[in-house]
Amino acid sequence: MTCASIRNELVGFHFGVIEEAPRVEVERHLATCSACLTEFLALKRDVELAASTEERPRAQVKSKLRAAVAQELGLVAGPQAWWQRPLAFGLAAAAVIVAMVSVEAVATSEVTAPVGVTATRRGR
Repeated sequence: MTCASIRNELVGFHFGVIEEAPRVEVERHLATCSACLTEFLALKRDVELAASTEERPRAQVKSKLRAAVAQELGLVAGPQAWWQRPLAFGLAAAAVIVAMVSVEAVATSEVTAPVGVTATRRGR
């Protein structure tokens, strides 16, 4: 391999994403060519420095992102829509009101004989 073709493979070699045959050729060339080895070491240093000095997100941002991704993938239940809780409360309140009105209606109604039964006086 020539120095030009080796330089094209240095990034892939650094990250270990090139095939076996080109990797072996790059290793052999770097062992014999000091110019390419110097370029590879400079590339390696630049990549490692860039990785160590880049800003890292805060833990709070990471947790929010993880929660959003989990919700998007359906791994956790999302928050209920705003109308679901008031609707449930309203239905429960309506059921209680209907029950109260029914009990009040039954309790205050006049007692009458069932249809077909005649009223009789006591004491006769």
